[in-house]
Amino acid sequence: MDAGTACAVLGVRRQTLYAYVSRGLLRACRDHADPRRSLYARADVEALAARHRRPRARADVAAGAIRWGDPVLDTSVAEVRDGMLWFGRRRAVELADWMTLEQIAALHWRMSAITPGYGRGQDGPDGKTPLARGLADLAGRAARAAPMQGRPRAELAGEGAQLLFGLTRALLGRDLESGVPIHGQLARHWAVDPSGEDTIRRALVLLSDHDLNPSTFAVRICASTGASLPAAILAGLATLSGPRHGGVALKAREALRTGADPDAMEAFLASHRELTPYGFGFGHPHYPEGDVRATALFEAMGEGCPAVQQARALSQRLGMAPNIDAALAAMAEAYALPEAAAFTLFAVARTVGWTAHAIEQIESGQIIRPRARFVSVAT
Repeated sequence: MDAGTACAVLGVRRQTLYAYVSRGLLRACRDHADPRRSLYARADVEALAARHRRPRARADVAAGAIRWGDPVLDTSVAEVRDGMLWFGRRRAVELADWMTLEQIAALHWRMSAITPGYGRGQDGPDGKTPLARGLADLAGRAARAAPMQGRPRAELAGEGAQLLFGLTRALLGRDLESGVPIHGQLARHWAVDPSGEDTIRRALVLLSDHDLNPSTFAVRICASTGASLPAAILAGLATLSGPRHGGVALKAREALRTGADPDAMEAFLASHRELTPYGFGFGHPHYPEGDVRATALFEAMGEGCPAVQQARALSQRLGMAPNIDAALAAMAEAYALPEAAAFTLFAVARTVGWTAHAIEQIESGQIIRPRARFVSVAT
């Protein structure tokens, strides 16, 4: 059925319909009679409508909340509300206009400032990739660190600063320069011009936290047991490493490279039918009108940037707005960054949010322990 009919059956707006597709709840395909339109699987629409009509048991509601559902934990760090990302009571996109990652860390950690730690840090974490070096660095720290339980916020925040700078060093595979903020460290390492350096600064602020995403949830689970802060951050980095989380930007970059050639774009889409557009940087359940973080980064790069134009072309073809992963992919293309740059940006920035959530979780005194519901598997 077409979009208008599907919206009428479900009683939703088109933006919500597109969000259902990005979440994998509805299958969509191109209308061969009119390539500009999409058609939606009637069986999926009717099944979803039936689910919405029937009363939901408490267990069903709880299970659904784990999958793009309502928040399951209270937090004062960040939230997505009314299509906008908020850091506390302030809009993230506005803070990204002028803040550095160090300043946003102080805000998230509720400190007046954080003390930079630009020394050598750990001795030479091994590994050929940023991920390998980051995991090795955090594992070494976790083996020696004290548990978080019973320690004051200021002490944990100080440890968080050491972890932030140490992990940045490990991901880059080089010592940090004294007196240079983190966005400058990254820009110099990647030989980016001043305009690109400012875009990196904005990206780091916007990526610093984002609701209860999978890696943040993993951090909170680990922290709830009283484990050490580096152990909690290690849980976050390990979760971020998945191709459906921190690895999406890499697939998005592959998709963007097809943007100038309609035939190549169609070939990419045909060869990735197993992925929803969310899997390569388009659509986001939290942003029916479009990811505000991506919009901010595109504005910083300028609509005349070829990589931004490629993202816009693919967005138009899909009928879905680019999300932050597409924006990171566009950044990587625009500034000729290495393949692992988007992941590095994500990991460095999100360490700030992970630390804030770990501290908040340990201060709550609560352990995160969902119940399991047995489901028989046919043999």
